[in-house]
Amino acid sequence: MTKFMKNTLDFTKVIQLQRLCAGAQTIAVLSHTNPDGDAIGSGVALTTFLTGFGHTVRFFVPNHYPKFLTCVPGAERVEIFSECADEARAYLADADLIICSDFNQISRLDKMTEAVEANVVAPRVLIDHHMDPPEYELSFSDPTYSSTSHLVFDILMAWGGAEAITLDVAKALYVGMMTDTGNFSYGNLTPALYRAVAELVERGVRPPEISQAVFNTQSENRLRMVGYLLSEKMRVDAAHRTAYITLTRAEKTRFNHQIGDTEGIVNMPLSIETVDFSAMFIETLECIKISFRSQGDFDVNLFAREHFNGGGHKNAAGGRYYGPMSEAVSRFEALVRKVRPVAGNEKQGEGGAA
Repeated sequence: MTKFMKNTLDFTKVIQLQRLCAGAQTIAVLSHTNPDGDAIGSGVALTTFLTGFGHTVRFFVPNHYPKFLTCVPGAERVEIFSECADEARAYLADADLIICSDFNQISRLDKMTEAVEANVVAPRVLIDHHMDPPEYELSFSDPTYSSTSHLVFDILMAWGGAEAITLDVAKALYVGMMTDTGNFSYGNLTPALYRAVAELVERGVRPPEISQAVFNTQSENRLRMVGYLLSEKMRVDAAHRTAYITLTRAEKTRFNHQIGDTEGIVNMPLSIETVDFSAMFIETLECIKISFRSQGDFDVNLFAREHFNGGGHKNAAGGRYYGPMSEAVSRFEALVRKVRPVAGNEKQGEGGAA
């Protein structure tokens, strides 16, 4: 096994994946609704790699991804299910193999879920780093990876060595690794990750160029929205080391909100020295979508699963509340008082979700 890879990868599973792909003429790669950098990076890398073997491979996501991810080579081939539903359903119904990248619950496919479930013949392959995966015919599932893109990197290295990582594949994987770690500032920053990044740079990736494309190409409206949210909408509960931000539909309209404009905002309150738990509530037509982030031992995956119909990782998770914003916030505030210790008094309350 190459020195660049984590020693947790099961090479026999890579052989199984090779056999499944060899027997498939049509392959569908899928990723989750509201796709982020890791979803697009890992999915595009897999699609590009497998297409190189002569397979017919199509990559579908439920809805649009943020504009800044157009910097990923191959992103133009990502197909948006909401815009080609009939054609996508037909392809998914007949696909010989379905690869699920960067998600482990089929419900994360939103309106694409039914189309995938209609194909009861094609084997499912899971490649993901989230916790509590269901059973698949073949699973690469490891929450110790900081991103699915890092896991895909290891799979491709085991499959074909460094030659499997072309420049386009390397760029896609780097975007996934970079965005899912907050530009390498949090989340399982292992020696293996940095060795993988070094290999991507060896393949031609230029980190400053990608950082510029991803982090420094925001619109004026987005920047003004961030300023407004931090100044007017952020609430800090220093006693419980918690902060939260709310964003209503009216406010999204006011700032001409585009997909991806809220990316990373939930992390900003964590820069306050008295805060190690942050949440962001975003009003949609269907529900209140919630993002949770933490530093240290507070398990936001457990918190989201038990209280807000969600889940994710220990320090990064998401959830939903089906009701008005005011109720979602009131519930959150009550739970924080119950499950978070008062700062400076660790004996009061509990450190994890009740």
